[in-house]
Amino acid sequence: GDVYKRQIQTALINFDDKHKKFIIEEALEKFKELSNCMNGLCLIKKVIVACAKFPDLMPKLMSKMVEHSMELAQNPYGNYAIQVALETFSTEECRPLLGSFKGKYAQLSMLKFSSNAVEKCIEKADLQLRNEIITEIISSDKFLSTLRPSLIVLMKNSYGNYVIQKVLSIAEGEMKVSVGVAIQDSICHLTDKKLKAKWAQILNKSS
Repeated sequence: GDVYKRQIQTALINFDDKHKKFIIEEALEKFKELSNCMNGLCLIKKVIVACAKFPDLMPKLMSKMVEHSMELAQNPYGNYAIQVALETFSTEECRPLLGSFKGKYAQLSMLKFSSNAVEKCIEKADLQLRNEIITEIISSDKFLSTLRPSLIVLMKNSYGNYVIQKVLSIAEGEMKVSVGVAIQDSICHLTDKKLKAKWAQILNKSS
């Protein structure tokens, strides 16, 4: 319950490293449950940050995050656990987590909570991985018979449009050109005049 969670949080602040490690291990056993609720998230945030001091616990933490990554990303609280991990650890340490969304980045971009996690992933990834993620998003199948939404659908989506804007702002060199061309091509297929004008303006500002 809440008292138990508060006790653990207090212990993480006041106890020595040996006891902290034991408490972190206990919390990791209930990682999914704690991450997906408001009070539990406060504890998990502290656990994630504390793991930076205990490199031997990193594989277990990352394993838990990867195992439940899709559920965490779409949860109103769990997505923050992902964001805290991305902010706390190096790109190399986060590589398994970033890779766990491969093939799902476009779908996650369309959802309220996971779209925030996607933006953080794009920011965290190194150049090669970032380009792979961007390519996946802008190359989404143009036929709605498949599971992946098209770039046009993302541009029209309440959350996806912010992800595409992030992609446009962060892409470099040839990738930035490719993103611009893909958006320009998609603008031609938009029927809403206001939306067309909005994206034309966004594209113009980025060039």
